[in-house]
Amino acid sequence: MAVCSVCSQSLSDSQVVEINGEAYKSCPNCSDKNGVHIFYRYEDFGMRDMGDGRNIVQSWCPSCRSDENPSLEVEFTC
Repeated sequence: MAVCSVCSQSLSDSQVVEINGEAYKSCPNCSDKNGVHIFYRYEDFGMRDMGDGRNIVQSWCPSCRSDENPSLEVEFTC
């Protein structure tokens, strides 16, 4: 299991932080590729309908889910 070179937390687990009322989430795939948590705006991840009435945030950023070039601006790293 790879860990962040800055915070020593698992890179395969999304991290969610709030700064000045704005939520940010790390993408496990981007983070693993870079060795540090890569954060984007939480709202940019999109939601997933679980089919049972629950909607949860997507794990990976849109670019990683579609295997395309980065479409989101990195807000910050760990």
